[in-house]
Amino acid sequence: MKLNGLGNRAYNIMFHTHTVSGIVISVALYIIFFAGAFTLFKDEFYQWENPSARIPVVKSIDYQSVIQQIKRLYPNFEETKEIRFSPPNEEEPLLSVFGTLAKPKGKSEFVGLLYNPVSRKIQRNYPYITTTGETLYRLHFLDQLPYAGRWIAGFVALFFLFASVTGVLIHWRNIVTKFYGFSLKGARKQFWTNAHTVFGLIGLPFQLMYAVTGAFYLLTLLILIPAVMVLYGGDQQKIYALIRPNEAIKLDEKAPVTTGNKSINEVLTRIEADYPGYEVSFLEIGNLNRVDALVSARITDKKSFTGDGIVSVYMKDGKKAVEVIPGHKKYVESVIDGIARVHFAQFGGLLLKGIYFILALFTCFVIISGVLLWKEARNKKNYTDKQKRFHHRVTMIYLAICLGLFPAVPLLFIAELAIPGQSVAHSSQVNTVFFLSWLLLAVAGLFMKTEARQTRFFLLSGGILSVLVPVTNGIQTNDWIWNTLNEGQQYVLGTDLYWLFTGLGALVIYGSILRNRTTAQTEKSLQAEDQVSIG
Repeated sequence: MKLNGLGNRAYNIMFHTHTVSGIVISVALYIIFFAGAFTLFKDEFYQWENPSARIPVVKSIDYQSVIQQIKRLYPNFEETKEIRFSPPNEEEPLLSVFGTLAKPKGKSEFVGLLYNPVSRKIQRNYPYITTTGETLYRLHFLDQLPYAGRWIAGFVALFFLFASVTGVLIHWRNIVTKFYGFSLKGARKQFWTNAHTVFGLIGLPFQLMYAVTGAFYLLTLLILIPAVMVLYGGDQQKIYALIRPNEAIKLDEKAPVTTGNKSINEVLTRIEADYPGYEVSFLEIGNLNRVDALVSARITDKKSFTGDGIVSVYMKDGKKAVEVIPGHKKYVESVIDGIARVHFAQFGGLLLKGIYFILALFTCFVIISGVLLWKEARNKKNYTDKQKRFHHRVTMIYLAICLGLFPAVPLLFIAELAIPGQSVAHSSQVNTVFFLSWLLLAVAGLFMKTEARQTRFFLLSGGILSVLVPVTNGIQTNDWIWNTLNEGQQYVLGTDLYWLFTGLGALVIYGSILRNRTTAQTEKSLQAEDQVSIG
């Protein structure tokens, strides 16, 4: 029997399935977690990537006046169709508007707009005019891969759950021993084994949570299709009614037009008065200026885990059509909202996001250590030189793709501000710089020959580019660190400081590795000279 209580056959099955599943998904999983770590701060990056959003938060907005202004700018804007607003907040002080433009032959085009409450200017925002947060957000579920990206990410999450469970079954008896016996000294294989186990143990609950919630989000369709067909006779609206009751309300597109409805702001004021302590984080208006016009508001309490809900009010008489608030939610509503808040760290503020961020990077280390452990475990006499070279090439390719993300991400930030303009072309150019640089950095990493040289290369390039992020912001916007500190622009300041300290930290580690390497070579040379003199 093995120390962990598994029989030889069970242990071997678990060990090999853990190894195979882990090595197959390692690159995709690393990308998901690395990009996902930055996605946690997508809202906080918003003002940094969009200098026009560096304005005070304006709460008093006349929403119908904004719609009228949009109509003057876009006469074919369909105000009676569904209109959505994302109100200004501390992270995103611009008002986001989503609607449709009428096209010939009865067709419609989705449109996203940004309204600046200070300058009262409107600009097109779909596709997005800035893309740093959006690019990393989409990368964290591989959305840039057409058609298959989300499915791949979903199955990667599923296999990650499998790899985590099998890893626990393999190591559960000696996890504590390895945890306390962890040391930077000793054989290379032993170091990577202990590092993989220890860091995997530290982040295990976090990793299991992300494996489950990630698979749920990306593979929900596989669950819903049978449920819709078997339980609800193919009626999708019944499923929507369970998850989002407001979306199940059917409005009559031919309902009579009226001028007697309450204004959006009147309805909103009533909602805010009825639910003190909540913040309206999203507004949806349907059939505006018709007798059955409906305002739906998502209300949120950021201090509470379950503190969110939906309230729908008819604009004609102020009657509530839907009221979903904490304490009165159905089981399905609570589960869906709870999964979202857990997955995206939407409770607990910046402190929780910081913990998530560190644990995500821990997971990245677990993935890298697993790849290196896989290689070292095959560096034995029972493997031929050809097989060892193959294992080395695979490891170098994996590491080049994964570690190449470190310098590519700060370059994405630099490109966002360095490339002029805010348009569809701008976003396309920024994305081109990001993905092309990632490719070139990965290719350059393949020429480093050893993992150690590869690591030093990415530390140096990543460190330099990270330091250049706040420099780029200062040059392009004049919002240098000392200026943002004085002006209280906490999110711009925080982004600059993060990249500054990350860059300096990477360069310090790079310098320390170089010094240790030089010292080791010197000691080796002295030992060789001593042996010659003794001889």
